[in-house]
Amino acid sequence: MDRMPRVIILDPDPHTLITLQRALENAEIDTTITWDEVEACQLLETSHFDLILIGHHPPELDAASILDDLSFRGTCPSVLILQTVVREEEVEHFRNLGAIGVAPELDPLAVLDQITKALAGMKFNAKAASGRMNATRYYIAKHCA
Repeated sequence: MDRMPRVIILDPDPHTLITLQRALENAEIDTTITWDEVEACQLLETSHFDLILIGHHPPELDAASILDDLSFRGTCPSVLILQTVVREEEVEHFRNLGAIGVAPELDPLAVLDQITKALAGMKFNAKAASGRMNATRYYIAKHCA
């Protein structure tokens, strides 16, 4: 398949949005960013996305309630939760709600590894995507870490 993956990032932190957007676009992943839950839901209803990254920042952005809302709407692609500190009990909680995993948002390499795993089962131009992901890991290590 020639199509590249489409990812939407929902996070209230502009630094997180910009850092992840640059990293993913460097890997030629079509990336949309938003800090607004309502806008994210509208985008998910009108466009196809392969993966959504949700920053968990209660009370301003509660990933559990967003997962519940997306599940209710039936518009939920694969979801990866981003947290400042990843706690094992929360990982299990989010997985029970339908998330595919939790990644430490302050570690772009760990986030990229989770994204790579999430997209691995989907049918894209795998050889090209793998090369771009490796180049992106180098870019993040040099410029973002």
